[in-house]
Amino acid sequence: MSFKAHYANADVAAAFAALGLARGDVVYLSGNLGNLGFHASGSKTATLEGFLAALFEVIGPEGTVVVPTHSFSLCNTDRVFDPQTTPSETGPLTEFVRTRPGAVRQYHPFASVTALGARAAEICAPGARHAYGPNTPFARLLDANAWGVSVGLPPNRTCSIVHHVEQMMAVPYRYTKEFLQPVRRPEGVVIEPFYLLVTRRDVDLVRDQNEKLFAHPRLAAGVGRVPLGMGGVAAYRLRTLVDAAVDLMSYDLYAWLRQPPVQRPFQS
Repeated sequence: MSFKAHYANADVAAAFAALGLARGDVVYLSGNLGNLGFHASGSKTATLEGFLAALFEVIGPEGTVVVPTHSFSLCNTDRVFDPQTTPSETGPLTEFVRTRPGAVRQYHPFASVTALGARAAEICAPGARHAYGPNTPFARLLDANAWGVSVGLPPNRTCSIVHHVEQMMAVPYRYTKEFLQPVRRPEGVVIEPFYLLVTRRDVDLVRDQNEKLFAHPRLAAGVGRVPLGMGGVAAYRLRTLVDAAVDLMSYDLYAWLRQPPVQRPFQS
């Protein structure tokens, strides 16, 4: 069966280079690879291998790639989280990265990230039992001046780090929930507490999809976009997004929402 190829490995490397990525960079990568169309290889495995190889061609062996490897289906279940075997639920590229030799996964049963490259162990080192906040991979990504890269989707749809800011700013429509989850440790399966910043069910929330955030002048000027295949790739420094979000939420704690909620059970 013949098909029309929309992009090849060389196009991927050229796109990342055009966005300003360079050797030694740390990249938080997310999105939907399928939206780029058909890769020249014609094979799913070869597409994933080629895409990742093209990215490392730009950032070099001293660079690091970090992807979301969430497994939210484990929430409120007795299923065991095993960082070595629990699959990523955030797309084939993230699962491909998770299973590469040398990949390091954050020990969080629901909202883990996985890193591959020179700083993988540093980014995903043991730390807080939260997904966001101090001593988590997202805090370390900021310390590393990492890039946020969105593939095949608008960047406002893939910027998980905005929840890190919500935790920093203590937005009232979220709260920290404790989960007791069975997890696999070297000594066997144990039940341990982990934490997630979740939205309150008793508040009428209408999400903004981060539109106000990406319209913020500081972030709008800091996002680069280049075409790739049938779609495109966007990149920005995570620190730029966080600074813009902090500025926005300093004036309006409901900036992540379309409008402030009417139902506010947390209000006195």
